[in-house]
Amino acid sequence: HFYKRNMFHCQRDSLARELETEVVTCKPATRKLEVDGKKQQVAGCEVVCKDTVLFPEGGGQNTDKGTISEVPVLSVTRLGNTAVHFLASPLQLVEGEKVMQVVDWTRRWDNMQQHSGQHLISAILENEQKINTLSWWMAENNEHKVGVSYIELDQPITDSILSTVETRCNDIIQSALAMTVTTYEVGDPALDAAHTRGLPTDHTGPVRLVSIPGVDSNLCCGTHVSCTSHLQVVKLVNAESKKGKHWLYFLVGGRVTDYLQSCLGRERTLTKILNNAPEEHIDLVDKMQKTLKVAQKNNSNLLKELAAYEASKIKARSPRPLYCVVHRKEGDSDFISAFFKELDDNEILCVVTVGDEKAGPGQLVVTGEATIVQEIGKKLCTLLDGKGGGKGQRFNAKINNLKNVTQIENIVKAHIAEI
Repeated sequence: HFYKRNMFHCQRDSLARELETEVVTCKPATRKLEVDGKKQQVAGCEVVCKDTVLFPEGGGQNTDKGTISEVPVLSVTRLGNTAVHFLASPLQLVEGEKVMQVVDWTRRWDNMQQHSGQHLISAILENEQKINTLSWWMAENNEHKVGVSYIELDQPITDSILSTVETRCNDIIQSALAMTVTTYEVGDPALDAAHTRGLPTDHTGPVRLVSIPGVDSNLCCGTHVSCTSHLQVVKLVNAESKKGKHWLYFLVGGRVTDYLQSCLGRERTLTKILNNAPEEHIDLVDKMQKTLKVAQKNNSNLLKELAAYEASKIKARSPRPLYCVVHRKEGDSDFISAFFKELDDNEILCVVTVGDEKAGPGQLVVTGEATIVQEIGKKLCTLLDGKGGGKGQRFNAKINNLKNVTQIENIVKAHIAEI
């Protein structure tokens, strides 16, 4: 019974893939979980068993997934010395019922590679570079995106150190050193030299010491590979410092090859789009960006000139019009500003819209006599599926239904006729 052992089956044997055990409790529950990249409320049940082969999230390591009685287990959490399994279906399991737990082994092996790899990287940084680990985060990995995990450090790391540490890690991987797990009681002198960020406040029972001979001894609750060669390879992706914090991003094992495959896929796509060799991508994109900046600046200047021309035509009308309606699908906020700067007349009821329905939301600005402006603005928001507001002689809104811009003038005419 794990309550007496105070250690889960997955911690006693990280390579175990399945376990037959008994149900202790089963109750309906809902959890907010990420499904297809979005947080959703999921209805299911929480199951506690006498023991578990599924590792509960903790120590920086992500939760295992798998099945209990062939029903998917979406997450496992630790509550003191209890593992709570959240299943995707509201089962009616009874106390004492025998169930078979099966680990999603692909996910477990990946989690172990990242976790053991983090131990190795942190040990080399601390012992050989005097750079300490403050915390770490294991990124989720899925078919759509390779998860890049990070270690938070107590100081910046240079490219030279990055290269040195990566080489040392891969040398140790090639040395195929055993990774062992030893259990001790809290307070045992053998733990004095071990590294830890402290035990959880609700920890009970023995503690686990994960060791790589001559490299590291670290207190840890997680599952680990049994040999450094199982890590395959470590890749230190990059380092970043921001607002006094420092992060080192890394990949281990299968994620390295997955990441490389993802990069190669993007490279092939870019080669097809740019119609040049991969080694020429950067030069060509740099040239294209510079050309685009020049074109955008020229376009902006032309739009401002066009806005000023539109405004000057209205100013030149005699007699002065009661209202004007202007729409420019290529326009932007600069077009609007240039138009009103040139018009310089808050007495005319003026409605300006910009945007193209194919390019997303547009903008609406109404100026003129305060009372009319606010009334017209609200009516046009209804017509154009807009959201906005204003004070006095100006009304601003973001509009979503640009198909109806042709109806603006009729609404303005009808409103003025009612006055």
